[in-house]
Amino acid sequence: MTSLLDTDVILRFLTADTNHKYKNLCSFFGSIETGDVRVELKLIVLFQVIFVLQGYYKVPREKITDGLLKLISYKGMMIKEKKLVRRSLELWRDNNHIEIVDCYLIACLEGDDKNILYSDDRGFGKFNINRIEP
Repeated sequence: MTSLLDTDVILRFLTADTNHKYKNLCSFFGSIETGDVRVELKLIVLFQVIFVLQGYYKVPREKITDGLLKLISYKGMMIKEKKLVRRSLELWRDNNHIEIVDCYLIACLEGDDKNILYSDDRGFGKFNINRIEP
């Protein structure tokens, strides 16, 4: 059986919500950090966390990235293609002009000139990927 994390739990933890549940979340995430509890973080949830932190809470990119990079490094935090996600977050932190989903696409294609990204977005030209306008 797979245990999954929902967006609201991560948001409450990362924003240190003053809600009474925050104290329990600290203990819960501490167990994930040590690997006593294992959970899977789906990419769709990760992206939603970023959108909410940036859009609603107005948290700066660097702070979001630092928090998420730390979170995905927890022993019990399972995420498919963790290296790819880490690279996506780093690209997003270092490039203010590009969105996280685009950073994920770049990270997927980096270093493999046989991979193609079909896109009209010329902003991808700044990265070492093979972009083709359809």
